[in-house]
Amino acid sequence: MSRSKSKRFPLAVFPLLVAILLSSCYFHLDEEIADFFDHGPVYEHRYVATAPLCTKSEKRWQETLDGAPPPPAAAKFNAAERQALAITAFGYLCELTTRVGWRQSASKEEVKAAEFLIDRFTKFGYSPETQDFHVRIGPLWRKSSNIIVELPGQGENVVIISAHYDTVRDSVGANDNASGVGVMLTLAERLAQPPWSNEMSSNLPFTVRFIAFGSEETGRDGSKHYVDQLTSEEVDAIGIVINLAVVGSGSDLYLRGPRNSWAVDHISNAAKREGMSYKSTTESFHMARGSDELYFEYRGISTLRFFGDDTTRVDTHKDTIEFINPVLLGDTTVLILDLLDYLRICKDQPNFCASL
Repeated sequence: MSRSKSKRFPLAVFPLLVAILLSSCYFHLDEEIADFFDHGPVYEHRYVATAPLCTKSEKRWQETLDGAPPPPAAAKFNAAERQALAITAFGYLCELTTRVGWRQSASKEEVKAAEFLIDRFTKFGYSPETQDFHVRIGPLWRKSSNIIVELPGQGENVVIISAHYDTVRDSVGANDNASGVGVMLTLAERLAQPPWSNEMSSNLPFTVRFIAFGSEETGRDGSKHYVDQLTSEEVDAIGIVINLAVVGSGSDLYLRGPRNSWAVDHISNAAKREGMSYKSTTESFHMARGSDELYFEYRGISTLRFFGDDTTRVDTHKDTIEFINPVLLGDTTVLILDLLDYLRICKDQPNFCASL
């Protein structure tokens, strides 16, 4: 019986083969990294809605979303991801209004809302910090809290995304301001995932700081306390503040920002590209019309504020989930993600980018 002989490669060939394989892997990896930094996150991968659904309103909000016009061909965000982001924001809004209910400033109900936020942020992978302060309610001083989390980036500067979570008495505050909180939670969850982040380290060239302000309804006490504690160095590190207040009701999404603002121009162009019902205003910030962005403005920090065009039920018991338009929630989320991606590239705004 004959014995077959196996052929053997010379040992010297193995290092060459390994080098060829590694070089091809690294070349492919370099291509992927270069593509990310050139073109940003890959949006065509479907984002799945994660927040618990509001079953009582499910049929109505699904009909509203299904009735929204499809995004134009030039849109960066496809219809599936836009709808999923809207559903997620609506789900968090629903949780806050139904599980917590009304959240009067510096009350035990506001504490319950703060616990809700801490729980959600923690589930996303963040480490929430509680900043306590005191508010005068009638003759008494009561405790309130700001809830703060950070997504570290690749630079020293900071972009703040904020929303207040308290309400007036006897209002569940679906629009004012569970809508802003719902969008903020959706952004916090989305940015903590690929392709934006890896293991809670962002690919962005700046840190994103999320702040849920307490006691806005008593005179913006939460944001005033936060801004009062900032050092000059901390103020200088803040590139822009994006405040979310009453973004859930109406048919048009509004953005208020400073005149001749590159950020307002960019968001306006992005809204047009995405086919959104959107308007911008550059009217002066005023105490009677502003929200938590005002105290940042007073310190010379650039701010933007998103809001919906229907505020008729704000600060009343009629501010309920039935009047929420989930399309506005999704549109707000998309425009902020797009702005962050624009700031990541930084090619068209050298003055801002130079400080990142």
